[in-house]
Amino acid sequence: MPACTNVETWRASTPAEVAEFLEASKSSDKRTREILAVRAKLKPVDVYAYLRARFGKPNGFQNLLRKDDSDNIIHWDFQLKAGNEDVYICGHLREVHLLVSEKLSDEAWKELINAIKSDFRRVAKEKSAILKSLEKYILFQNKYAAIANLCADLHADIVDCPAPVETIYPDNSKESLDASRKSFDEQSRRIEKLFGDCLKLRLLMPVMAEAYINMLILTFCRSAIRNDERAYNAFLRTTIPERLELLSVNCDGFARTVDKGVPGYAEFMTIINRRNFALHGNVDPVREPIEIVYFEERRPLFVQSGNSVELLFDYMESQADPTTLLAEYEQLHGFLLAITDCLVPRSKRFFEQVISDAYPGFRVDLRRPTRLFPDHYVWSGFPGTRYDDQLDVKW
Repeated sequence: MPACTNVETWRASTPAEVAEFLEASKSSDKRTREILAVRAKLKPVDVYAYLRARFGKPNGFQNLLRKDDSDNIIHWDFQLKAGNEDVYICGHLREVHLLVSEKLSDEAWKELINAIKSDFRRVAKEKSAILKSLEKYILFQNKYAAIANLCADLHADIVDCPAPVETIYPDNSKESLDASRKSFDEQSRRIEKLFGDCLKLRLLMPVMAEAYINMLILTFCRSAIRNDERAYNAFLRTTIPERLELLSVNCDGFARTVDKGVPGYAEFMTIINRRNFALHGNVDPVREPIEIVYFEERRPLFVQSGNSVELLFDYMESQADPTTLLAEYEQLHGFLLAITDCLVPRSKRFFEQVISDAYPGFRVDLRRPTRLFPDHYVWSGFPGTRYDDQLDVKW
């Protein structure tokens, strides 16, 4: 039976043995080193808590190389001995990698993994104590970041919208008829996309702003309110003007009140009030006219003459009003920055980190969000490395 499968006999390697293991890895001497990546049968947090309970803090050589943050390939590693054999275990991104100095069959790898899981029970009390000492976070979606990205894409599409194509009127030739049809098709596609993009951006902008304000509340709300579900929900249900003014009352970190004196406040409220009308699908023909037309019985009598299709395009572009919308978009972002400027410098720096994170973490015991990981995603692997769910065994 391979020595490494007798997990109860494992001991932590001495510093000299760690150095010897590292030197051997650089040597041209081809020593036996078998590696298996475990992604199905063991959870990294369970393995880490188990090893911490038995051997204390990680003692592997990678602990000297890792940065003191979450942006590492190897998050932790333990250098162990099973008799004279080496057992190296590390948290490689989201996987547990096992490296041993013995030749293992697929059945032996299965036996090793099952032995580790079985030994959890032997040190269950100590392992549980380690787990309870860990900070627990829930990753969640930052809705502001998600909506802001959608708004940024729509903004870019509106800015880059091509200029109207020239209308071509047909004469008696087939070529001019085809050209006329093509020009009207291009105008139709252009205005339909522009109208749709403007409508979506106009509806999303106030939602984006409210998500920003609610992230401020989630981040800085005072504990007395945060821990009182009724008070916290009542805070979130207040009107936008009330919520803004209450930020400095119900939240920590504010150097001044968010009121009408904040630059861009009036423009922001105009956008919010328009949102309240549109959000409920309200229809007001007098407030949102396209054109006026008279009828005598069933005879339409138009006020405005011209090409009906071109006039429709003009009406749609007028309703979209991209120039005004783009100006409001910039004003809205300016006001959100002005709100952030109401924070004390230290809180402002922290919030800028949280609000820019697409998937921040929510610390369960403190009920507060924070940034946990960098923006980039990394995957790393070694050529030829096998995984536990690729072993030719029955579990």
